[in-house]
Amino acid sequence: MNVRTATVDDLPRVLNLVTQMFRDLGTPVASAEWQHAARHRLEAADAIATVVATDDRNEPIAVAVGIIDERIPSPRRPDGRIGYVEWLATDPHYRRRGAARLVMTALLDWFDEQGVATVDVHASPYAHPLYQALGFRPPAATPLRRIKPDDDR
Repeated sequence: MNVRTATVDDLPRVLNLVTQMFRDLGTPVASAEWQHAARHRLEAADAIATVVATDDRNEPIAVAVGIIDERIPSPRRPDGRIGYVEWLATDPHYRRRGAARLVMTALLDWFDEQGVATVDVHASPYAHPLYQALGFRPPAATPLRRIKPDDDR
């Protein structure tokens, strides 16, 4: 397996992996509109997708996607920058073989290179052991979310 930054040519496969991840989490099938918007954002300079590809076909089998968010500076983040792991997805045929750890390690290395010390993630219970092994801990504050009653997201 080889770890690398995703290229534009990888984006269809990356989006397929992410769509499968959302299906596994019980989210309905993603629309073409969502995929178009996601592809556009993945091409932005503040987002990165790292992939693990098979040695034989160089096709991504796992992906970790992260973004740097600019927030108001605080004592915890003097420059206001925070990383966020948007997605971690692995092809079902390659799970439990270390691919997720490889792409997450590469993504965390990228955050380190960018000088981003704090990285957040929202994880399914299935992924908790991996994130904990990589140094993620519950934050001091409990995250809460408001969703408008008429919005089904």
